[in-house]
Amino acid sequence: MMPKSISVSYLGEMVTHPGLKLTFDYPLTEWEKSKSGRRGGERRIEKSIELSPTVGFYYHRRYQSGVMAIPELKFKRQNPKGNYFEIGAGLGYLRTIVPNTYEVDATGEVSKTHAGHNYWAKNLFVTFGRELKSHRGWPMGIFVKPQFLYATPNFPKGVGYFMLELGINVKLK
Repeated sequence: MMPKSISVSYLGEMVTHPGLKLTFDYPLTEWEKSKSGRRGGERRIEKSIELSPTVGFYYHRRYQSGVMAIPELKFKRQNPKGNYFEIGAGLGYLRTIVPNTYEVDATGEVSKTHAGHNYWAKNLFVTFGRELKSHRGWPMGIFVKPQFLYATPNFPKGVGYFMLELGINVKLK
């Protein structure tokens, strides 16, 4: 099955810690709804429910960097001008890597070690976007996607991350 579109985005953990994210959109169901316009014309609103597997990473030099794979389920609504809105949630895996970690062995020798944690990652998001036409005729779009990611187990109840995506998408169909 071919994805409907592919997105590449800047993923900023706490906005400023850089990363990248790759998303593939697979429509589960699509439909159109017609509305009467203010000037007597008819407007068609496109709606869909999509499954979007994602892979991404972020880098934080002093705290921890992360690699994630999170399938997302989302509802999308697009107007005839190309503006669209999405709301959704995801559940997946987050692996963090902690820099500058040291351990002391039985002889008192200090050595650098690799540390990290495995988490269940859950996210909630909204997306605001607009479809554009490229000079080659490809239907492309730009979007902003603020999201909240919650990772468990961590601390007593988990840890939350605010992430911001800024990206482009290309429709394949």
